[in-house]
Amino acid sequence: MELIRSFFDASPIAVLFVCVAIGFAIGRIRVAGIPLGGIPGTLFAAIVVGQVGVEVDENIKTMAFALFIYSLGYVSGPSFFQSLGRSTLNLVNLSLVSSLLIFVTIWGLAQFFGLDKGTAAGLLAGGITESAAVGTASEALGSMDLPADQISAMQANIGVAYAITYLFGFTLVVFFVSLIAPKLMGISLQVEAAKYTADLGIGGDDDLEPGQETALRGIVARAFQITRPEALIDVGAFEDRFNGFVTVQRIVRRGRTLEPEKSRKLAMGDRVALLGRLDEVLKAETFLGLETTDTRGLDLVGETRTVVLTNKDFIGETIMAVRAKIDPQQRRGVHVVKISRSGQNLVPRPRMRLEAGDLVSLYGMPEALDGAVPVIGYAVDQGLAVDYVYLGLGIIVGILIGMITVPIAGSPVALHTGGGCLLSGLLFGWLRSRHPKFGGLPPATALHLRDFGLAIFIACVGLGTGPQALTLLKQQGILLPVLAIVAVIVPIVLSLFYARYVLKMNPAIICGALAGCFTCTAGLNAAVQAAENETPVLGYTVPYAISNVTLTLLGPILVLTV
Repeated sequence: MELIRSFFDASPIAVLFVCVAIGFAIGRIRVAGIPLGGIPGTLFAAIVVGQVGVEVDENIKTMAFALFIYSLGYVSGPSFFQSLGRSTLNLVNLSLVSSLLIFVTIWGLAQFFGLDKGTAAGLLAGGITESAAVGTASEALGSMDLPADQISAMQANIGVAYAITYLFGFTLVVFFVSLIAPKLMGISLQVEAAKYTADLGIGGDDDLEPGQETALRGIVARAFQITRPEALIDVGAFEDRFNGFVTVQRIVRRGRTLEPEKSRKLAMGDRVALLGRLDEVLKAETFLGLETTDTRGLDLVGETRTVVLTNKDFIGETIMAVRAKIDPQQRRGVHVVKISRSGQNLVPRPRMRLEAGDLVSLYGMPEALDGAVPVIGYAVDQGLAVDYVYLGLGIIVGILIGMITVPIAGSPVALHTGGGCLLSGLLFGWLRSRHPKFGGLPPATALHLRDFGLAIFIACVGLGTGPQALTLLKQQGILLPVLAIVAVIVPIVLSLFYARYVLKMNPAIICGALAGCFTCTAGLNAAVQAAENETPVLGYTVPYAISNVTLTLLGPILVLTV
């Protein structure tokens, strides 16, 4: 023990990486088939390691939390602001009502059982699985006019209560949205999801591993030689025959390459390169002639571009309606191959309705995409560079916002670093989505900053909590798991009935929305598995974006009101 203590004293930063490594190893352990998760695992590991008494520089903790909370806001920013629209009104409504129910429930439990401010905030962070509330509540406690030892004890209680209640709250949400909620609504989740799927065409490549792709493509390029007299028509008439789903990209006539102008007439013996939907290209084969392996002069360079939907005329419209609104020449040879919504892939179908912020993958020739992309929105920058000027300014703005104090009931109240960086992250993420020419922060990098920042912050919390952990466990150890269950079951049941009977939402959408309201991605995955398709995803996006903000801000509110 002394050897370990001396190692940590010599290099205090090493203990953080020890806790993260052990914690994420613990996080791989599955309970009822569900992994515990790296963040709770890190907290468990840090509390145990913290028993030896390790001190970590408070500035490291603050910096890690600032990176985490800013990245959380940055990633959520576009979807958060885009969710505040008429088409998602019910989901916004449910998110706000659910957050209010969560607050009232936990506040009531704190009053009834005499919980201190730290334990109440830990119950929020753990039972509702909103890890960010650990930081915002801890900052709020640190600014209160209370004795230092009392503040330290309550801050320690946040970590211990979080560690004890997380597993119970997490597991209950997962089982509720996938098993209990459908039974309470008296429906079959598979049947309801299948009905919704009929209109939206949900499904996709979610089961593929990184680097894998579908081998059987829906959009293909093929070469044919014209051998049938009925095919001797101009290019425009040929493409109209297939409703624009097949386009002529190249024509080779007696060794010369010709431009496929709409007025150009096809001739016997021409070799042509077609691009289009597989089913329509196969029909074209019976009209033109046999497929040929002679592709000289017919080489095509295809390209896929991911576009963020921002055109207000297309939001809320079906793909079929959007296609009709775009000039045929602008969309010539451009095909929608995939739509991603909140990280989930959707197979495009004619009656699928588009939402603001959808990532639309377009396939076609580069010159065709140059004309089509600006009509829909803006292309996602595929670069890997980080604009550190933008990142630094965003965090600085967040720190400045957090320093603003407003007197409420005679006491100065501030958002502190957590609340300030969350708001600046939302703002800077949204600005980046509107003006993609600056502020590059690749999604993978933003997610890494978020997860790594949270892991280091939670390790700091656990190490500081360690010495006081046994005291709280002796006082309220048995009570906390029970409170976690109550803190989840009351608001989630009331939210379910509100969504079903007041908002009259689709049951499959409700299951995904409840997972979002409780910021539980594992709950969404369980609902998707129970539904046997991706329908619950459509209810998850908006509540998750809004609840990440509201529940994070509930941490300081609980501290101030309990």
